[in-house]
Formats: sequence, C-alpha cells, structure tokens
Amino acid sequence: METTIYPPLSKERMARITLQWQRFQARLPVDPATVRPMIHASWERCRRADLPGDAIALCPIDVPALERATAQNRDLVESAKHLMDKLVLSIHLSKSVVTLVDTAGLVLHASATSQDLENVPYGVPGRHCDEATIGTNGMGLCIIEKKPVHVIASEHYSASLHYLSCSAAPIRNVAGQLIGALNLAINTENFHQHTLGLVEAAAHAIEEHLRLRSLVRNQKIILELLDDGVIVLAHDGRITSINRQACDMLGLDGQPTGENIQAYILSSEVLRSMLADRTSFYDREVAFELREGKLSCALSCAPFGDDGVILTLREARRMRKYAARVAGAKAVYTFENIVGGAEPLHEALRLARVASQSEVTTLLLGESGTGKELFAQAIHNAGNRRKGPFVVVNCGALPRNLVQSELFGYVAGAFSGALKEGSPGKFELADGGTLFLDEIGEMPLEAQVSLLRLLQESEVTRLGGKQAKRIDVRIVAATNKDLPTAVRNKAFRGDLYYRLNVLTINIPPLRQREGDVALLTRVFLEKFATTLGRKHLRLSREALASLEAYHWPGNVRELENCIERLVNVAPGDSIGLADLPQDIMADMARGSLGQAGEASMSFKRIQKSLILETLRATGGNFRRASSILNISRTTLYAKLKQYGLAADTFRAP
Repeated sequence: METTIYPPLSKERMARITLQWQRFQARLPVDPATVRPMIHASWERCRRADLPGDAIALCPIDVPALERATAQNRDLVESAKHLMDKLVLSIHLSKSVVTLVDTAGLVLHASATSQDLENVPYGVPGRHCDEATIGTNGMGLCIIEKKPVHVIASEHYSASLHYLSCSAAPIRNVAGQLIGALNLAINTENFHQHTLGLVEAAAHAIEEHLRLRSLVRNQKIILELLDDGVIVLAHDGRITSINRQACDMLGLDGQPTGENIQAYILSSEVLRSMLADRTSFYDREVAFELREGKLSCALSCAPFGDDGVILTLREARRMRKYAARVAGAKAVYTFENIVGGAEPLHEALRLARVASQSEVTTLLLGESGTGKELFAQAIHNAGNRRKGPFVVVNCGALPRNLVQSELFGYVAGAFSGALKEGSPGKFELADGGTLFLDEIGEMPLEAQVSLLRLLQESEVTRLGGKQAKRIDVRIVAATNKDLPTAVRNKAFRGDLYYRLNVLTINIPPLRQREGDVALLTRVFLEKFATTLGRKHLRLSREALASLEAYHWPGNVRELENCIERLVNVAPGDSIGLADLPQDIMADMARGSLGQAGEASMSFKRIQKSLILETLRATGGNFRRASSILNISRTTLYAKLKQYGLAADTFRAP
C-alpha cells in the first residue's frame, strides 16, 4: 500500500490553518495554499448541511445499529481487534484511541483505555462518526475519499474537535470493495507525520488477515463439498483439519481437531508406517478398526507441508455405487412405462408391485422380448432401494471361465491378466441396491454353487481372496427357460431354483395380450414419428389389422423394431399393407394368419388387399410379387382366380 506524504507540522502552519478556519466560519475567502482542497470541500459540505462550527453535541450510542453492524461485519471486527490493540501498544502514548468504523461511519470497535476514551468520547462503539453527523473528521473523510487521510487540529469542522488530530486508512475486502476504515485519534501535541503510515500498515494487515480468513473458509467449504473423507495430519498424528464426511465415516459427532488420529483408528500399522514414511499412494483398500465397528475404505495418502500428510477416505460402498453408475448401472423405467390393458399383464403388474414393496427374491419368467428387464427396473424403482445401484448381469453372455471373477470379483494376482489392485464383482457393485440376473438359466453349475452360498450367507469372497465381505443385495432373476425341466435334467441346481423361486411372476407373451398390439403400435408410432419429425404419419386400417393378426414370436421387442422400421421406410404419410415386413406379408399370403383383425374386416379382404398392393408396387411383375409374398407363382395365380382378378390387369401396357 502506497503511503501518502504530507508537509511536516509546525506551530506556524497550525496557526495558519486555524486562521483559515476562522475566515471560513466568517464566510470569508480562504487561502487554497494553506487549506487542502479535500478539507475545503469537506467544510463546504458541512456548511450546506447546516452543521454548527463551534461545537457539536455527541450523538447517543446506537445499540441496535451496533448489534446489526457487528453481526454483518463479524469477520472485519474479529480480524481487526488484535491488530488494533497492537497498534495502540506500539504508539506508547496516552490519550490515543484506535477506532474501527463501517462504511456508514458507525464505530464498531475501539482499542483504548477507559481514560483515553473519555478524552475521545466520539470513539466509543455505537456512536456515528460520519461527516454528516460530526463534521470533518478522519473517519468520515476516509470513507468519502476512499483513501488514507489525516485531519489535523483545526482542519476539523467542529471547534470541539480541534484538540485532536486523526489518521485514517480504508479497509477493503478480497474483492477490493470498501468495507470500513481504521482511525487513530490522538492529542495534536503528540501527533507525528509517521502516524498515518502506521495506520495504513495496520489497515493493510487487517486486509491480509481477512484474505486469509476467506481462504480458510473457502478451504473448509471445499472440503465439506467433497464426497470423500479428508483428514490433514501433523507428523505426530494430530488432526489439524477434518471434514464432515470423514467424521461420519469414523463415527464422530464433534470436531476432533487437535487430537491424535490413533484415538479413533485403533492399532493400524498402515497409519503408523504412513506417518513415518510419508509415501504417496492411491486407493489402497484397507479395513480400519474403530472404537465402534469397522471401516472398509479405499485410502489415499499424500505428503503435506514439511512433515504432515493428507488422507482421503473413500467408503467402499460409495465407490462401488459410483463405479456402478459409470458402468450404466441405473434403472430408468417405472411401472408407468409398462403399457397394456390385457388381463394377464395386469396380473403380472400386480405381483410386481407386491414384489417392489419387499426384499423377497423374485423370479421373472417370460419369452424373449416380453420386457423382463423393464419389470425388474420398475420393481427396483418402486422399492426402498431406488436410490441404490441397479446392476444387470447377462448370465448367458459371460464367458464360462470368467463367470466367477465377474460376479464375485478377484484380489490382486488372482490369475494371469488380473488387475494389480484387484476388482470388485457385480455383487459388490450392487451393494445397497438390486442385482438383476438375466438369463439365469444359462449360468454354469460351478457359479450356481457360489450364488447359492451368497444368497444364504449375504457374504461374498473374491476369487483368490480369504476375507468374506458382507453385502446387502436384492436379487431379481429372469429366464425364458423351463427351469423345472432343467432341474430334472441336472442342468440347473434344484436347491438354487427353490431359493430363487420365492415369488414368481409370469410375463405374458404379446399374442396372449388381447388389444395390446393396437395400443402399443400407437405408442411406438407416436414415439418414432415424433423423433423423425413425421408427426402426420398414420397406419392404414388394413396394416393395423395385419399387425394385430400376426403372432409376434419376438413379442414387444419385435413389435417396437417393426414400427421403427416402418416409420423410417414408409414413403408417404400413410403406412399400408405393402410397407409391412416380408415375414408378416408372407404369413398373410400363405393364409396362416388367424381371424384376429378388426371385426368389420374379414381375413379374406386383408389377404386380397395385400396381393393387390404387392402387384401394383411391382408393376405386375409376378416373379417379384411371389418372392415378396413368399408364395409360388402357381399359388399367386390361384389366389387371383379365387378373388376374381385378371392377371393382365396389373401388367404394364
């Protein structure tokens, strides 16, 4: 901070200033070479405010305003108190008072003896010392000018303050905004030119202290925002800083700052060697003995300062939760996403809602494409585990030699090619949530043994490991296999089947869901048409009737894929019979479709329309038409004769 230089004081100069003050009060011109422009401008403001020049009565102490201002400026007051006391002691003069004011000129704090405050009564906390209240003075002028100032003797507007001289310096926050001023008031005979420099240095020290307080506060805020537990230790294990997350992990209610970490983490060789060696490491899995219970976490260590260390503790379950989230282990569907009005589907939904309100192991049975994972996600999201992970394991897609390691994890060096730090399995990733075992009927027998043990004991042991970890996982399994037959054929363990078969939900195939094909078709058509910007696209009555009559071996998944294809390839705003996939058209042409269309449309009309549209689309090319319809040309001619159609009608002229 740059110190302002003023001319030295002398009795002659003091006399000249007093003379100019008298002339100003008599409304006579003043000498600008004697009266500084800043002082003269202040006098003018005081005159316009009709302040008396002879004496100004002390304003009362404003206790409510002091309480409010002290609360609003708590950091400023706490940072300034100690430095103000040191400034008073460094002067070694009586009748001196150091005051702190806010930007309104209200005295927030004063450092002085009670006797000295009697000499400078306007410096008492709670009094207003702005220019508009007591006239020209150091504090009020500093706030207006926003720079260091001094006001000597008769430069004060009020004669009652002429015995004093003041030096004041502004105080700014870390953003550079003015938040107050520091002022030293002293009897004029003791005033020295260097006084202002002392006050400026003290104000700068207060600003630095405020900056450090801000840094510490920001550091604490950042530490509290971290999901990891953070502990800063001195060389002897004393806790110098700890965030709330670490306290929660250690089971602490209060702040243990200043205490030794080994009072809370008992008999830990890891801690002792870490403090001795101060070697950095990252995410080392450890199990700490606490005063109450155990803590399994991933520990990282980094040297800090001259001899301390910073520890980060990541709770094992939280890490597994994040890993599951990164791997896409999240349920997004709810029961509201399951569309249909058929009675068999309603019964499946009723049982699924029952399952969602309990922890019972659930087995979903259904053909491929019926929506077994959709049901599993809905069960998860409707239960009390909805905030936990939802991990999917496709048992049929796991390589046979990796099933155990994928499901149960492995320790470092468990097998050739294993990660050096080991890896958690799907069960650990699902801890606190739901594990969906899809295609459970494809699981190898050796993995079934481990799964059964896990279901019974709720513990998992990693491949190559010796220590079992307790986990909390809800199991939902699914299969399109006939498990009782697989048990009889010894392809599936009976004891595991009976353990899984607690609550079984049969998800009906689409062909057994009367009316749902039309409903789902409208839903999928709107979805894909909106995505592609084809909102006016419609399905003809004949095409819809054909879709309803089809047997849908791939169930809802096949229907959804079919509608997506139709939306993408349909040439106009209407999807007709000729736009339908070949397998559906072939079934119709062969006459293998049932009678399940609209009541007003016979199957004969659908088949006739299909043949007509196919022949028109091919320009009467019977070879291409029979290929599309997947029937012989002989059958095609027979159908034309059956419907009274002439073959020449479709041939190009």
